[in-house]
Amino acid sequence: MQDSQPCSPYSPPSFEHGSLAYLPAVDGLRGIAILLVLWYHAPFLFRDLPAFSAHHSPWEDLGFAGIMSLGGWIGVDLFFVVSGFLITTILLRLQAGGGSLWPFWGRRALRILPLAMVYLLTLFVIKSLGDPQKLLPGFEGWAWYVFYLGNIHVALNGWQPLAVMILWSLAIEEQFYLVWPVLVRTCTTRRMLWWSGGLMVLAPLVRTFMLQAADYPATYVFTLCRLDALAAGAIVAVIFSKPEWQADASKLCRRLAPLAVVILFMTFLIPFSPSIAETRPWFFSVFGYSWLAVSFAIVLGAVFDAQGMVGAFLTSPFLTFLGKRCYGLYLWHVLVAAFATAVAQPWQVGFHAHLFLWLVSLLIVASGSWLWFEEPILRLKRFLPYVKRQPMQAESRLVA
Repeated sequence: MQDSQPCSPYSPPSFEHGSLAYLPAVDGLRGIAILLVLWYHAPFLFRDLPAFSAHHSPWEDLGFAGIMSLGGWIGVDLFFVVSGFLITTILLRLQAGGGSLWPFWGRRALRILPLAMVYLLTLFVIKSLGDPQKLLPGFEGWAWYVFYLGNIHVALNGWQPLAVMILWSLAIEEQFYLVWPVLVRTCTTRRMLWWSGGLMVLAPLVRTFMLQAADYPATYVFTLCRLDALAAGAIVAVIFSKPEWQADASKLCRRLAPLAVVILFMTFLIPFSPSIAETRPWFFSVFGYSWLAVSFAIVLGAVFDAQGMVGAFLTSPFLTFLGKRCYGLYLWHVLVAAFATAVAQPWQVGFHAHLFLWLVSLLIVASGSWLWFEEPILRLKRFLPYVKRQPMQAESRLVA
């Protein structure tokens, strides 16, 4: 996406200067998503947690906020819904304008591949140097993650070290980016609604089978098990791409948004973690991801023309700052946590001191990654415009 004026209410995102018009509220949602993921991972990264039992939760020592952090993993589902929306919006615009899919794939490659390869290379170097922080004990499955099959590796072999396991969600998105454009190109927008709705029905059916055949983590990370979130975002994109549907859809989403927020909040009250077997109710394993997908899709549809405190919150400099840097924040957060632990260890400081040092260091690293690596690479997108530019038209600064 590019740094341009936000779209007006009921105006679908459009291509400006060869790129998708900037949606600040969507960056705000991505900022919320990364905060949720960091909140979820913090106790795993900085707490020597005792074995879980039916009588004592290791998160209880961290208080109410620590217990609630068990629900922070839903930030990944929010990322999926937003990705499904943005990618489908781009593809529908390309379809309407008769553009080629090659610029889409090229731009996705520029956004995802360079930083991911740098991250994997960094992990490989750390492993080659003896892995002093024990980030990758016993890990040998490099090829799976280089070729964005990390989620399949986890499904077949179980949970991996967190430093590399975080790439499972990126693998699902990359697989989606490869297949979804071909499907969109062959469908009308109405047929896209049927396809997307079908995927939302298919996902819980696949999870039912996987729960019996393989249980976790396959039910959580296998591609077909997580398509409902991506499909929910796609449905929002299709609906808001039709001018005759936009006003009614936006009004409906705003009316349903309070209920969706309540449903999302209720998820935090269920002591559920995909990583801990004793906290997984079976009904959530089958249906929970679907109700999260629908709830996040409703929230997404409601924020395009959000006004007042909600609009100001979602478009605040803090959240949009995080949203633009969410990829770097996600990739680097485990390595930076190891650095924070190594620095703080001689002083034997507690969890909250570790947390503060981690967050400050992570913001610095992610900002440096954005300014000096990601953004310069993203400028190459000017050679891959979605639509043909007019002669002498100035380029705008790319932000995603």
